[in-house]
Amino acid sequence: MAFKKGPAPELRAETPEKLFPLLPRTGENSEGLWSQQTDLMRAYISKRVTAKDLSIELPTGTGKTLTGLLIADWRRREGKGRAIFACPTRQLVKQVMQAAAKEGIPVVDLSGPFGDWDASAKTSYERARAVAVTTYSAIFNTSPKLIDADVIVFDDAHAGEQYVSHAYTVEVSRAKHNDIYTAVLEAVRSTLSPDRYSQLIMNNPGSGTRELVDALFLAQHEDWIEPLSNALNLFGKKDDGAARSAMFARRAIDGHLSSCTLYLSWNRMEIRPATPPTFENTLFTNANQRIYLSATMGAAGELERAFGRPSIKKLSLPPEAPTPRSGRRFLVFPHHVDSVDPEAFTKTLLAKMGKAVIIAPSDHEAEKAEEVLVPDGWSVFHKGDVEESFDTFASATDAAAVLANRYDGIDLPGDACRAVTLYGFPGTTNLQERFYKSRARSSSVTDERVRSRVVQGIGRCTRHRSDWALVVIADSETTTYLSRPEVTRAFPPELQAEIQFGLEQSETTPDEVLENVDAFLEQGTNWRDNAEKDITTNLTSVRQVVPAAADALARAARFEVESLESQWHEDWKTAADKLHDAATALGSARDARGYRATLLFRAAVLMDKAGRLREDPALASAADALADQAVRAATPATWMNSYLPFAGRTAMTASPAFTSAVVRLSAYIGDVGTPARLSQIISETISGLGAIDHGTYEPALSALGKLVGADASKPTGDARTDSQWCWDDHLWLSLEAKSEHVPEGLIGAEDVRQVNGHLGLVAHDRDVAAIPTGSAAVMISPRTLVNRTAMALAEPGTWRVTPANVLALAVDVERLWSHLQTLRTLDVKARRAPVAEALKNARLTPEDIVDRLTLTPLGDENSASE
Repeated sequence: MAFKKGPAPELRAETPEKLFPLLPRTGENSEGLWSQQTDLMRAYISKRVTAKDLSIELPTGTGKTLTGLLIADWRRREGKGRAIFACPTRQLVKQVMQAAAKEGIPVVDLSGPFGDWDASAKTSYERARAVAVTTYSAIFNTSPKLIDADVIVFDDAHAGEQYVSHAYTVEVSRAKHNDIYTAVLEAVRSTLSPDRYSQLIMNNPGSGTRELVDALFLAQHEDWIEPLSNALNLFGKKDDGAARSAMFARRAIDGHLSSCTLYLSWNRMEIRPATPPTFENTLFTNANQRIYLSATMGAAGELERAFGRPSIKKLSLPPEAPTPRSGRRFLVFPHHVDSVDPEAFTKTLLAKMGKAVIIAPSDHEAEKAEEVLVPDGWSVFHKGDVEESFDTFASATDAAAVLANRYDGIDLPGDACRAVTLYGFPGTTNLQERFYKSRARSSSVTDERVRSRVVQGIGRCTRHRSDWALVVIADSETTTYLSRPEVTRAFPPELQAEIQFGLEQSETTPDEVLENVDAFLEQGTNWRDNAEKDITTNLTSVRQVVPAAADALARAARFEVESLESQWHEDWKTAADKLHDAATALGSARDARGYRATLLFRAAVLMDKAGRLREDPALASAADALADQAVRAATPATWMNSYLPFAGRTAMTASPAFTSAVVRLSAYIGDVGTPARLSQIISETISGLGAIDHGTYEPALSALGKLVGADASKPTGDARTDSQWCWDDHLWLSLEAKSEHVPEGLIGAEDVRQVNGHLGLVAHDRDVAAIPTGSAAVMISPRTLVNRTAMALAEPGTWRVTPANVLALAVDVERLWSHLQTLRTLDVKARRAPVAEALKNARLTPEDIVDRLTLTPLGDENSASE
């Protein structure tokens, strides 16, 4: 029997750069490496070849995937061991396989179910004869089937958080698994106020209740763990895909529920640790090097939190290197165009382009986009249609690809597609992000993630310098986001210049916008001699600025990740200390104040747990001190008040504003009188707040203020607010009603000027030297867009809400008064204790109301709460 010859020795090279020209000729090889690729590969060899965790940043369309493949293949050939190249989705795996094949890099596809893997491909990886290309989910699960590797390269790492955290997040859907949702709710019912519990068991609550998210830190109550664990085990009795996914995540956090947070909303729940416990994953941790490739890396510790690593070294182009150019984007903002229906105008624009990618943040919004934006007669491609490839879509005409939460991993260069539409703001994609943004005012920690989604979404069709595409920003919230200078100055300069140009060109008639789009489509002298010159002029006047809180957030990330590992090992005191260290790192970052408060409260919860387990009163006192710091740092947010004081401690002293509300309401109960009279007052108030006419709306505002214990009225005199709510001289709200605004259009400069001076006039009228700390001036308008000039004029402490927000508040006040009315038979002083309890349970203290009405600033987001 003849023996087979062994494989020929593989080509080797000193560096990844020198390996490139030695690769087999395929007829499709790149002509050569770009300068930015060689710069980074040289820096890698000289500085970072031994780094355990390394991020490599290259802008979109400048060759980051090939750079990562060359490094992985070079390490494999050098005998360092096996190499894995991980992608967020299977569709991206296919793209990487094709790209590697063109360059002659040996790769094998090990994505999808383990049982479907080709045996010879698996062997090629295991014997280090080829790079394995797979998905994140093949690595981050409870039983990875890939054996250990020398290097793991993560492509599109800026999108990694949602894929990594998914492996450790148990999602409970009310619609899909109502029995499990109910069982979880009952497990934690003891910590919920009666009002909140009632909201969560309603069959058809209002939008405010549907959006509200609570965060229950499971370390706070040992008695929750067993019933919660039993509830989650019910997934094992289900056989649907969502239940199987939840059960996999359940196993990943098994035995560590106390280290997790339960995020609770009306339609779903999520149980997850704050950062992923990737230290438990041996495939991940045993790699000699983990490389994170990204087009937008960020500087605020985003990668460390996303992948659960204490420290990641950075590698990016040197400051003196020329900035790689992207393709050209012409942004159009239909909400700024004169006298048009934005959705109808978007449809007109897309019809002109002939094909478009429409990206929305959720399935629900994608369905709405398909309904209102896709031109009649067009074919529609959904997620399943492009799971393996976009080739069919690229060759189609009169077609739209409507995709949910696909801001990354879409490559449609050249004539494949020339139009992108963003519909819906990608501010939150999970309940932790929504809690940070809407309750804890901690969005600074996720700002980089949001920026990345928007930047990546805008660039889906401009992968190379010669590409050009129309980008339509079709929703009002993303329009506002891109209108804020404090947001856009963190973007790459070229995109800043394009956004500025797009905003300016959108503030005109629809005919002129369409004429400009025609010029863009022609790519002729009209566009080159006019538009290109203006964009270039804009480019010379902008520069990219790192957000002020970024450095502090980056310093804090290490301690957050280390805290989670200590929690996992039940070292609660160390875990608390680490979170306190993280909060201390944020001490000077004003923009991260809300997140600092969140970290302090989590530290307090862990310190309290350590104190209970050790029966150590000193630790209990330390927990109380941390909680006190957290409450003060969180102002005006009030979410943590529901979970204080800790068990066995006395309640915190009531604030003067709260006492004022209790005293005034206790007396007002008698003034209201009979149930019939209350019914009339409530009915007139809610009816008035649903009106447009200011003569009806403004009295209803003051009536609502009285119902929450404020000294509420419309002041006399010129330039005064429409209603002032004063809890004596401890806390004030001025409310400017623009109920007669039509929803279309912009909040203007004169509107903002009116709001700016209102609190000062309240102080003048009340003969008070200073405006009470925490007071706010609020505009009520159905308009959700602010003129850019008006935005610049808005003073700190000015906010905006919609009439719907105020009406939702009135509905909650009606529920409060159904209880207050039962106290009518008590004397005034006897009412005070139950009134105080009712206000707390209903989350309608003065501080709660200010928190509720001050979520959206009129001007610069970072100065609104100064």
